[in-house]
Amino acid sequence: MADPFIIETAELRKQYDGIEALRGLNLQVPAGSIYGFLGRNGAGKTTTLKILLGMTRPTSGQARVFRPRRVWTSGVAPVLSAKRRISTTT
Repeated sequence: MADPFIIETAELRKQYDGIEALRGLNLQVPAGSIYGFLGRNGAGKTTTLKILLGMTRPTSGQARVFRPRRVWTSGVAPVLSAKRRISTTT
């Protein structure tokens, strides 16, 4: 049985020098759906995408993209070939 979620986070948190950029994000994106990130400056949109792409590590929590067994925690950040083709702006 295929996993119903293509992206999933659980209590995802990120701090930069004591400043909380992401606080307890719980997100489930079903396979085949389209989602967008909306929010004010400093809401954590870019930080969330960087964690999902493996460009930075979360302080705590888990993020999972594509595969049920690939779970990213604060101790591990994957190296994705996709990050060479994807850019973010701040």
